[in-house]
Amino acid sequence: MKKKKKPQLLWQIKSPTAPGASFLFGTMHVRDLRAFDYQELVCEKIDTCVAFATEINLNEASLVLGDQSMDLPDGKSLDQLFPPKKFKKIARFFYQTTGFPIDPFVNSHPMMLVNILTSSILSQDRPVSLDEFLWKYAERQDKLLLGIERVAEQLEIMASIPLEFHLRSLWLMAKNVSRFRKSLLKMATMYQSGDLSRILKSAKKSSGGMRKLLLYDRNLLMAERITGLVTEQPTFCAIGAGHLGGKRGVLKLLKDEGFKLSNVRVGPRIS
Repeated sequence: MKKKKKPQLLWQIKSPTAPGASFLFGTMHVRDLRAFDYQELVCEKIDTCVAFATEINLNEASLVLGDQSMDLPDGKSLDQLFPPKKFKKIARFFYQTTGFPIDPFVNSHPMMLVNILTSSILSQDRPVSLDEFLWKYAERQDKLLLGIERVAEQLEIMASIPLEFHLRSLWLMAKNVSRFRKSLLKMATMYQSGDLSRILKSAKKSSGGMRKLLLYDRNLLMAERITGLVTEQPTFCAIGAGHLGGKRGVLKLLKDEGFKLSNVRVGPRIS
């Protein structure tokens, strides 16, 4: 019988040159209850740190990311960018999944629709996503709140991804509804298990031809920024779990910088 791996989502970071122990946690950007299995232990470790950092500063993001940042270029609309039959199928899928007509969203970037659909398919057990929950917790504990990446950097990445990539992603969701639902639910269960190799495989598959831009380049940048943060003060860093594992993942990059990383044993969620 194959031995079940213990979850690999929470790691302690230590170095002789660092002022104390820091932590790195792989999150899932959803409100599904399965993503919150480790919240008690994670909050306990946040309490031991001076600072808390997510991929971007969420307070800054709420000010900078207005509705226009998720709009299509002027003069573009989804009903123009898709052939009539495809758009009709997408509109039907959107309504059946969210309960809303697609009309108010025809000028929205397809990535916004993908996010709305994903959120609608997964359970919305909590009022905010895991990242937001941890951010608000750290804020209540008067932690120094930081962003590992800058909002402008993420906007630049989004702008550099061809629109056709996003359009294709939206179409594939509508074209293979049952497959997409199944893959999303599988992803939530996979995250709950904390198996980084499976999570990375899924992240690479969903990134497709944008793997270097969305994963590997960002891993390098995040590892560099995390190095600076944990050297300054004990910091709890929370990033998407897909960035942690693999030969080009943040864990390996931090080890290459001389940090000692140890997997923190996690238990089931306490109700």
